[in-house]
Amino acid sequence: MLPILLKLKLATAAAAGLAAAAGPLPVPAEAFAMVAVERAAAPVEVKLFDENLGISAIVGIRRDGTMDTATAAEVKHLFRCRQTNRERPIARRTLAMLADLAERYDTRAIEFVSVYRVQHGESATSPHRDARAIDFRIRGVALQPIRDYLWRTYTEVGIGWYPAEQFIHMDSRPTLHDTAWTFLTGVNHYHPYWAEVARRPVTEQRIAPPRHRSGV
Repeated sequence: MLPILLKLKLATAAAAGLAAAAGPLPVPAEAFAMVAVERAAAPVEVKLFDENLGISAIVGIRRDGTMDTATAAEVKHLFRCRQTNRERPIARRTLAMLADLAERYDTRAIEFVSVYRVQHGESATSPHRDARAIDFRIRGVALQPIRDYLWRTYTEVGIGWYPAEQFIHMDSRPTLHDTAWTFLTGVNHYHPYWAEVARRPVTEQRIAPPRHRSGV
C-alpha cells in the first residue's frame, strides 16, 4: 500500500495532467473531488528541528491535529519534557495549528524550543504543563508575521511574542479567553498593540494611522 503522502501527490499530479490534456475542455469534477478528499484526509508533512538536541524529524500530522498511532508515539517522544523525560500526548488543537503553519510555510523547518514541561518550578497553570503549548520559530521567517497570523486566524488561544529570545509561544486554551502578550526584560506585557492591529478588518488596517507603543 502506498504511503498516504505519496498517494496525495500522485492524485494531485493526475488531476493536473487531466487539466493539461483537456485544454479548454472541462476536467471531470470527480478528479478534483478525489484530490480534495485525499488532501483533507492526508497528513501535512511537518519538518521539525529540536533546538535542544539538534535533532531533525519529519512527521505527518493531519489538518485536524490527528495522526496515526506510530506518528503519535513519535511526536509524543519528540515533544517530551527535557528535564524529566516524561511524555504526554500534545493537545490535538495545538497540533492542528502546527500542521497549519507547516503547510503555510511549506519546506521550512519548525524549530521548537520547548513543548511539554513538568520540571520542578513549572507553574501549575502553565499550558506547557498541560501539553497545550509550543515555543518555536520557523527557519528563515520573521516572528511578527507568524505571530499575527496565529492571532488573526485562531480563537481560544494564547500567543506570546518573545523578541529577545527569538521565538513564538502558541497554546490552545478552550476554556479560557484569548490572551496575547509580548515578553520583555522578564515581564509579560499583555494586550499589546500588535494584537489589536492583527485582528482589525483589513480595510481598517489600511487606513488606520500608525501608532507606537514602546516594546509591545
